[in-house]
Amino acid sequence: MRARLCFPRLLPAVLVACSLGLGCGSPESMDPAVNNPQLPLGEPLAAPAGEWSWVDFPDAVCDDGSATGIAVNPAAGSKKLLLFLMGGGACWDYLSCAVLNSSTHGPQGSKQWEATKTGLAGSILDRSRPLPFADYNLVYVPYCTGDVHSGDNVATYTSGTQQKIIHHKGRANLLAFLKRLGATFGDSEKLVVSGSSAGGFGVAINYDLVRAYFPKARGYMLDDSGPILVKDDVPKDRREAWIKNWGLQARLDARCPECSADLSAMLSHHASDYPHDRLALLSYTQDSVIRTFLGLRGAAAYEQNLATLASKIYDPLPTAHYYYVAGQSHTFLGSPEKTTAQGVALPSWLAAFESDDPSWSSTKP
Repeated sequence: MRARLCFPRLLPAVLVACSLGLGCGSPESMDPAVNNPQLPLGEPLAAPAGEWSWVDFPDAVCDDGSATGIAVNPAAGSKKLLLFLMGGGACWDYLSCAVLNSSTHGPQGSKQWEATKTGLAGSILDRSRPLPFADYNLVYVPYCTGDVHSGDNVATYTSGTQQKIIHHKGRANLLAFLKRLGATFGDSEKLVVSGSSAGGFGVAINYDLVRAYFPKARGYMLDDSGPILVKDDVPKDRREAWIKNWGLQARLDARCPECSADLSAMLSHHASDYPHDRLALLSYTQDSVIRTFLGLRGAAAYEQNLATLASKIYDPLPTAHYYYVAGQSHTFLGSPEKTTAQGVALPSWLAAFESDDPSWSSTKP
């Protein structure tokens, strides 16, 4: 089930049960989130206000090597930007990439965007809804690289005489997009970096990369159902497969050396580097898709893993909170108005998050 919708599920549980885990890419020394030199910018985007426009990027590719791009919907006069990363599974070996097809594949171009656009109604990208992002410049980043938007590697996976070449270029694509987005919206006063499922993981891992292009903005990280759990709550073999096959090691060594053993440490770095930014996580307590994605068994054990993430990472950070909802469902931002938990409607919680309301706080069953 890899339908190209706005908020696709990470991947069907029956497929992920058999797999997920995270090179040769451009040198990480050129990564602005690591060195943060005077950032190189591209040409500003030209798109009419109040409607969606697709922009091709010849220097951004899907897993199959086909070119991709982004969709933008500017708001006239706005100095606020919402960047949304699409979800859609992940793959890291021959079985997951070539047999189970447990991630959204390319192509992802203008044709696919036209189909995706019809699924935006009722989401946080729907200007007609009474949500806090209606007056934002909106950017939709499609997903077709199998690496939760985080890789910079071309991997060759083999099984006997069969092979599958996958361009895990999610982070390299994001960098290409940001050069032009920074040139277009660089004066933004508010920046919301969000994504669902695989996009949520991408937000948590890449927040600093995006943030570097909008130095004047107040920042908000909104991770929908992409929790990077503490230490070996992300199983070691999965974590090591991601790091190797998606080409993450140089990035982690430069940004967060301890992240090789504990990916959740990345969140502490974000909070330390941007102490006034708000970090938010939305999650169902027994999310069956993420449990399967991580190869975890037992709903109660996963719920405890989420509790550990809350107590070890989020609770000690004054600007970080979570919205936990009882159940095994997956993702919220495709229809946030449908969710109320602990007496708190999700749109109200998001409004408090975005408005810097001092009463904004974590909520859990």
